[in-house]
Amino acid sequence: MTAVRRADLIRRLSSWDPAIRLLLLAGPDESASRELAQAAARALADAADPMAVTDIAADELKSDPGRLADEAASVSMFGGARLIRVAGAGESAQEAVRLLLASPAAGNPVVMLAGDLSKSSGLRKLAEESPLALALISYPLEGRDLANWLDAHAKELGLRLESGLAERLVAASDGDTGVLASELAKFALFLDSSSETPRTLERAHVAALGADSAEDDMNLLVAAVIAGNAAQAERQYRLLAGDSAIPALRAIARRLLQLAEARAAVDGGAQPQAAVKALRPPVFWKDVDAVAGALRHWPLPRIRRALAAMLAGEQAIKRAGGPGDAAGWQAIAGLQMAASLGMTRERP
Repeated sequence: MTAVRRADLIRRLSSWDPAIRLLLLAGPDESASRELAQAAARALADAADPMAVTDIAADELKSDPGRLADEAASVSMFGGARLIRVAGAGESAQEAVRLLLASPAAGNPVVMLAGDLSKSSGLRKLAEESPLALALISYPLEGRDLANWLDAHAKELGLRLESGLAERLVAASDGDTGVLASELAKFALFLDSSSETPRTLERAHVAALGADSAEDDMNLLVAAVIAGNAAQAERQYRLLAGDSAIPALRAIARRLLQLAEARAAVDGGAQPQAAVKALRPPVFWKDVDAVAGALRHWPLPRIRRALAAMLAGEQAIKRAGGPGDAAGWQAIAGLQMAASLGMTRERP
């Protein structure tokens, strides 16, 4: 078996075995596959040769399977190391891979990117069972593995992350290592950091580059809580972790007051859209449909109870010797759960 792990592949790239003809990068984490393909290109292709990497479309191999072996055996006009890259490969690439592995000679390695191949995939089996190939199946990193990846990648770029920022970056990217890698590279360029000249990445820097917006995070939290969207609310909790809960309590209370005014208008015979558009100060135009749609789930008694809960949460935070911001976030979480439960009960 020639299936390898990420750390094994990074080590192999630094001292590449010329007998290896194919590197298959597959799995559900396509961002990780793309990142590893880039690492392979840096390690195996001649940086001084602008033609060192040859890209072949997967569809071309279906109609001309012999091209892969031909390209792998060709010699660069500059005499340097070449790399053949195929993106979007699937089962139709099997014949091309068979010809590559059976070819009498192949001096240029092939990096092939595929999607989430099953264990029974013929393409995956060809790579995993051949001594002339390596296969790496990437799965999304989670928990400590993702934290370790982020820490190591940041250090490579000379970035020291301000306390609590790692969790915020992970939440903002939904744990996508491709997005994280791109963001970190942007921050390193902004701060002119490197492993020799490390810099501290702060929340202010992230906000300055537009990748982080406390106002947007707050608006999304309010929308998720009012809509009873548990998954979105949980994501926003993570983004706002470490911040004071009071701004969030007040933002939700403001939206609840808007709902109360619009609800009263609807109960008096107005249409939901018209009631929301008549609010002053006006609701942001992108939010009008969502607020109007929420009205049917928020009768006045429920709105009053929710407002009381937000007020109680802020009072608990301000109470001397009290639980602090935890009380506020707990009040918001309780409101979101109640809204979600209420909407679930209303469904036919």
